[in-house]
Amino acid sequence: MKTSIKYIFIAFLAVTLAACQKIELRKDNKFDKGLLDFMLSIPGQSTEYKARTTGPYNDGDTVYVEVPTTEEEPVDLSQLRASASLQNNAHIQPALTGIMDFTKPLDVTVTDGDGNVKRHVIKAVAVLPRTTFKKLWFNTAEKIGVLRTNISGLAVVKNHILVADFSGGSMAADVGVRVYNADNGSFVKIIAPPTTYCMQVVADDADHFIVNRYNIYSAGLMLYYYEDIDSQPKLILNYTAAAGAPKEIGRKVSVIGNLKEGKAFVYATAPAVDNQIYYWEFENGVAKSTTPTVIRYAGADPWTFATVQRKSLDTNSDHYLTYCNYLGTDPNREKGSRFVQFSPTMDVKTMATSNHYYKIMDFEVFTIDGNKFMAMLTQGYFAWDATHIKVYDITDPNKMALVAESGGYRDFMLFESDAYGGTNYNRYGDLDVRVIGKDITIFATMATDNKTTAGVMAYQMRYNR
Repeated sequence: MKTSIKYIFIAFLAVTLAACQKIELRKDNKFDKGLLDFMLSIPGQSTEYKARTTGPYNDGDTVYVEVPTTEEEPVDLSQLRASASLQNNAHIQPALTGIMDFTKPLDVTVTDGDGNVKRHVIKAVAVLPRTTFKKLWFNTAEKIGVLRTNISGLAVVKNHILVADFSGGSMAADVGVRVYNADNGSFVKIIAPPTTYCMQVVADDADHFIVNRYNIYSAGLMLYYYEDIDSQPKLILNYTAAAGAPKEIGRKVSVIGNLKEGKAFVYATAPAVDNQIYYWEFENGVAKSTTPTVIRYAGADPWTFATVQRKSLDTNSDHYLTYCNYLGTDPNREKGSRFVQFSPTMDVKTMATSNHYYKIMDFEVFTIDGNKFMAMLTQGYFAWDATHIKVYDITDPNKMALVAESGGYRDFMLFESDAYGGTNYNRYGDLDVRVIGKDITIFATMATDNKTTAGVMAYQMRYNR
């Protein structure tokens, strides 16, 4: 019995001490923070837009809350819902109930838990989102006169779009590079092909461009340089089949730098040849060697097609790569395209496959205010599946692993275009980007088997920061 009484007394003492301890801690607590944050929302939408800076705020502070708007549908600042985050026991006047008018600053008074009174001014600011997008036009092959509707290449040079309209071994008068006005898609001229079996037309960073012959029927890979749309072609590379050019190298070609002055690199890929990427370095328009430097990307199954873009002219530059392992029977869609950024030491950042469709036809990475964006042309598994343009912010390559349910996803996956239809058995598709200040135009091809569904599309992207 004595033992039981002793245990009860010890338990009672522990509870008493704990209670005393809580009371002592409470004496040191302060509830003088008052307003911690202020939020606005648009009626009918679930998103709450928080203040530009979080509290606590000092007496007399102005609290700014940015509410997104668009040119097409300006936000109505007189019809907003308000809410506040307050520290314990604080209260705000006037009460935040119902729809409120924020066309003028709102004066609020906050009494904190210790009885202190602070006055703040709440200002709603209508702001354009960081990026906005708008469809400009889609011109069918029928409308613009492209005859070979399985369009194999596209490039933007100054105010012109160059569209590949090649026909194998033909050098007929209606074969070549069709030139259009980049603003409205109107026809300008046709540039005759420099040789047979041409595949792509690709611009460098200084508005020069190349047309390449790809290695089919042992034709080899040849690069023809054009200073502008009125100049004559100049052969700057002839990588022959006898010298080791793999079959079908040149299906995809990319350029970085200036092919006239200074340094430039030209890249080419081929299907299923040990996943090798081939590139040549140029100095003032002259290749340092006709023998390519080869990078092997071992971390993939043999690809059906691939395209690569060098991140910079630096010697140890990273690369962006998309490759597609296309299987005719892939019921669970386990193969298909991947998009990666890899370093010279093969440190790889991979995009979550749910962010694109089964096939990535082409992509372009571009820079605005030091931020890296990537536009992609992507299509589903079947040849007749829909095709879309998608745009991402890949400044932080780690964000490529985000999926739709992830926090911050909308700051990564920025845009998806209309769906475009048509049958594309060749899995062709090309995309290029024109950047003028903070105005960006994204051009892409629809390469189909029909002149009413094939063509060129244009979308406007604006960077509003």
